Amino acid sequence: MSGADSVSSAAGGGGTAHGNSNSNGNGNGQTLARYEIRLSGLGGQGILTMGKLLGQALALGHGYYVTQTQSYGPEARGGASRSDLVVSSEPISYPKTEYLDLLVALSQEAAASYYSYLKPRGTLLVDSELVRQSPTNVFLGLPFTRLAREKVGVAQATNVVALGAVAYLLPFARIEAMRKSLKTALPEKIRDANLKALNLGYQEAKKRLGQPITLPDPAGEGESNGARMDLTDIMAED
Repeated sequence: MSGADSVSSAAGGGGTAHGNSNSNGNGNGQTLARYEIRLSGLGGQGILTMGKLLGQALALGHGYYVTQTQSYGPEARGGASRSDLVVSSEPISYPKTEYLDLLVALSQEAAASYYSYLKPRGTLLVDSELVRQSPTNVFLGLPFTRLAREKVGVAQATNVVALGAVAYLLPFARIEAMRKSLKTALPEKIRDANLKALNLGYQEAKKRLGQPITLPDPAGEGESNGARMDLTDIMAED
């Protein structure tokens, strides 16, 4: 659950982790060459906490190599905030994101600022009530903030509702590992509310966003042109 996130480092701080892997190379049996994720929004939305929870789950719960870098503005609340993750089955040579496979934008500013970094066939996931003018008509959306406020009873759980949706959309992620990461990382007094938020986001995404993301074809990784993934039929416009 987010308040204003706090970390010991300034903009660009982050870390690298790798969990125990199985014989398939990771905890979910799916090999990844390199997958780049950016979680973005405003200060106070818990973006950094969201990145930490996702990174820990993918590294420790799934066995992937994961690097995490983060950036946030000078204001504790209201400034730009983002958390970037690179996920791979092999050691990661360059830790920062360059061409995003998944962009999660919880504010209008984030969607406008970071859309240009998304791969041609990448996926844009937005808070459909806070991002009123999407930079593209091909996107996925859920009203994360409203769901947190009305269904969980705590607006600050928006980031964890969004994390649940991400857990559903990523075909190499397991919701059980996300739950374990959350239980480990968060204080007991806010654990139940956040577990409720995580499960809510997962179920809403499953019900309203169609199938999980299709992983990119490694042979087409270098393409810079071409049509974006056709998500029109499963676009949510709540």
